[in-house]
Amino acid sequence: MYDLIDRIVSLDMGQRGMTGLYEPARVLSGEPLSAAAARPLSTLERGDYVIIITGSLTRAGVSSAIAENDGPVGVASLARAITHGFNAIPVIMVDETICDKVAAITRVAGPNVVTLEQAQTAVATPRYTSVAVVEGGKIDDAEARAHALSLVADLNPKAVISVERSGLTKDGTYRNARGEDYSEGRARLDHIVLEAAKRNIPTIGIGDGGNEIGMGAIPDAVAEHIPHGAVLCSSIATDVLFPVGVSNWGCYAVTAALAIMTGNEDLIHTPDLERRLLEASPQIGLVDGTSGRLEPTADGLPLSTHVGIAELLQTTAQRAIRTGGAMPHAKV
Repeated sequence: MYDLIDRIVSLDMGQRGMTGLYEPARVLSGEPLSAAAARPLSTLERGDYVIIITGSLTRAGVSSAIAENDGPVGVASLARAITHGFNAIPVIMVDETICDKVAAITRVAGPNVVTLEQAQTAVATPRYTSVAVVEGGKIDDAEARAHALSLVADLNPKAVISVERSGLTKDGTYRNARGEDYSEGRARLDHIVLEAAKRNIPTIGIGDGGNEIGMGAIPDAVAEHIPHGAVLCSSIATDVLFPVGVSNWGCYAVTAALAIMTGNEDLIHTPDLERRLLEASPQIGLVDGTSGRLEPTADGLPLSTHVGIAELLQTTAQRAIRTGGAMPHAKV
């Protein structure tokens, strides 16, 4: 089942060269990537923390408040699974300039966005409250390092997950899909991943372009298969790297795998939730990163495509759960 989940979300509809990255990443994990990414989350307990990094400032040259919906939409669904399924606390880290937008899209998925102190109170009380935390990172490198050290030390998260977040390259810059330097104004959230790695906390990277945090695990493959790959590849590696067709889909794959592992169908990202999230994103101010428009699309693909992917994943996970992990054989 996990292999099928991987195949569904690995469809390279944007023709970016991502197909060539899957096998090298799979070799490193030694198992289907959806399973490898979900495994650290499957043992979460009440009050545990998961740090999730996201946010692509797709038009920062115009405004640092313009961010794309690929990443935040998927993270909203992933945060929902973490809080609904385990009463754990997802702490979502983004740029200060888009905290309001990411908080708004997270609320559409179900969690209440509260402060860290309020989240701690919520999970400690008998009456269940679905919560998530959204905080901004630091742009200055020294401040970002200090903040990362403090955050990871204080929370001791069970995992750190990066979704559609550009990572520092070997020359210390951030690069877009054209290999251009677009570093100015970006919070250096990479240091959270690096600090987690020092403490042997599982790290997971989800990306669809080759420049994201995590891609440093397979730099040769990125250079070979992705245009400008040698320039734009992030130097930041993660324990699990999940290259996918659209980064949001990687989050949905993780929730599907997590549902199978726990037998909890409520964790699955549904077609209805996908529709609600993408239809809400223009009103919230999250753009399609390809077109730059406030439309209910993502990465240039129509709403119907994303809903279809969600439906395929939902059916796969539900059948795996209801048949004990094996798909029934087709009738002949």
